[in-house]
Amino acid sequence: MTGGLHDRSLTSDAFYEWLLSDHPDARAERDWRRAATHQADTGRAAAVRAWADKINAQPDAPQAARDLAASMGPMADQSAARAEASYAEPDDAYVARLRAQHETAVRVSGPPGSWDYRYPAHLTGPGAAAYPPPPEPEPAASAQEPEAEP
Repeated sequence: MTGGLHDRSLTSDAFYEWLLSDHPDARAERDWRRAATHQADTGRAAAVRAWADKINAQPDAPQAARDLAASMGPMADQSAARAEASYAEPDDAYVARLRAQHETAVRVSGPPGSWDYRYPAHLTGPGAAAYPPPPEPEPAASAQEPEAEP
């Protein structure tokens, strides 16, 4: 697997479908993305909790800051707990949930005729290893003014 997958956008339906596949590189990429998200989410929650504790430890802190700390500290704790629970979800359950959500999203807001969309069967099971990630979409052509005729 190349590091280039880490930078791929999830806005491409084809890449998102592949990322939810049973391909070993898709699993590795999901694991990396989930770990990175977990680290970022718990880091932010810890920073907010540290700020709230710092404010609460200062008896002369302005009341508005103390009120904000009183509400933000528990929210940070809740965010950290959600991050831990999300990260603890087994990959098979995580993938099944996201595949179902993707099917619903495509059925509801996809192109005409997608009301019966199903996650592609060829991307499930051991056979999924035969399907590499789709190529990256071509960058959008920039609008250039036509050259003036001589």
